[in-house]
Amino acid sequence: MRKEKNSGTHYNMNVLILEDKKNNRDALCKIISSCTGVTSIYTFSGCGEALQCAMDSHIDLFLLDIILEPDKGNDNSGILFAENIRKYNEYKLTPIIFITVLAGLERDLLKRIHCYDYIEKPIGDGKLVKKHIEEVLDAISTGKKTDSREYIPLHYDGIGYMIFLDEVIFFENKSGALYIHMVDDEIRVPNYSAKKFNGKIRRSRFLTPIYGTYVNTDYIANVDFRNREVYMKNDSVVPIGGRKFKKFKEEYLEDRR
Repeated sequence: MRKEKNSGTHYNMNVLILEDKKNNRDALCKIISSCTGVTSIYTFSGCGEALQCAMDSHIDLFLLDIILEPDKGNDNSGILFAENIRKYNEYKLTPIIFITVLAGLERDLLKRIHCYDYIEKPIGDGKLVKKHIEEVLDAISTGKKTDSREYIPLHYDGIGYMIFLDEVIFFENKSGALYIHMVDDEIRVPNYSAKKFNGKIRRSRFLTPIYGTYVNTDYIANVDFRNREVYMKNDSVVPIGGRKFKKFKEEYLEDRR
């Protein structure tokens, strides 16, 4: 499940909650929604979908329940999920907060995963939980450089690319591949979706005029709403789809204010 929240800060952060009990998920989601700087909250009860989400979208903070399958003896599936996440370079240092009733020696086990903090059950009124989460989010925000160029690393055919988003005019799905149209280049990535690429973008502003196509607002030269066309600064023309027309128009006009 995905919940969207507009942030007033420059940096938009994504939080993933992995918790088997719905009441706890809902409580944590409500608490995080009230925190400044959070754009998207992803909530899951199972590891498989949560891992797929982390692969498709960049996550800035994980909240993980340790015991996801209480019917199984000695369950520590939340810890196993964290260990799995740490195998990916993108998440080697990403903050993890464990949701736990464990104490004592079990916590020593969590230290090797570089757990940032703990939330002890029951969650209660949420005030202490919110304090912990906001401290982590503040640390994340402070660690990001406002003058750094946002980029996305891509690897295919044994070649690594750093795609700087301030050079991306628009990207789209075409013939089963992702096409990235840049200022001085065009990159084709087989078997990679525009939606997945967009999910990794944290700061740059891209809008969707038609399904499968994302345009960089910095490179929009003009929009002809009457003829439903977006004119880009590289002379490309992107159509506006019927189902996307209303939302795209609202977001574009809001962006121009």
